Amino acid sequence: MPAPPADPDALANLQNAIGDRPVIAAASTHAGEEEAIVEAHVRLRASFPGLLTLIAPRHPERGAGVVELAAAAGLSTAQRSHGELPKRNTDVYVADTVGELGLLYRVTPAVFIGGSFVEHGGQNPIEAAKLRTAILHGPHVWNFAEIYAALDGAHGAASLADPERLVAHLADWLNDPDACARVADTGHAVVETLGGALDRTLTSLDPYLMQLQLHQQTRHA
Repeated sequence: MPAPPADPDALANLQNAIGDRPVIAAASTHAGEEEAIVEAHVRLRASFPGLLTLIAPRHPERGAGVVELAAAAGLSTAQRSHGELPKRNTDVYVADTVGELGLLYRVTPAVFIGGSFVEHGGQNPIEAAKLRTAILHGPHVWNFAEIYAALDGAHGAASLADPERLVAHLADWLNDPDACARVADTGHAVVETLGGALDRTLTSLDPYLMQLQLHQQTRHA
């Protein structure tokens, strides 16, 4: 599949709103996972001034609940479905819209892919990898088991046993952007290698298809 698109104007507006702030993200999250990323923000912000956390719930209608969760933790929020952009004092930006993960992945160096701390089976990591976003995920990824295994095996993603590891890993990548970028580049290389299966299959079938075509021509000669 191609990398997910992003509207150029929307991307420029979001990039301008973020500026040079440190950014982390969680995408396609399910109930029970937003708590972990909000807690991570609370614990990281003292060490990373200006930290902005982007959260895109798997079901956009849950956006208001994510805003309430962040507000209850004392965090300032903005909500994309309301047409808002993050301000300088925004802690958590809730991206509760449809079809904009390509926008999210283009403005964050690292993302936690949801559905993996809860027993849902994990959401698709390919789009993030194609856009060179370093991936974190929990243990429950059976929906995309082979892809995650390939990413983890090549160190193109990082598997976390539980939410407690989230803070430490995000801190490591925020402190060492080069290490984060290496993971992202490796993840991109892995999905590019795994891609193109249809083309390779058709290429391998070419001799047999040609032989079949010649056989049919001989029969009708």
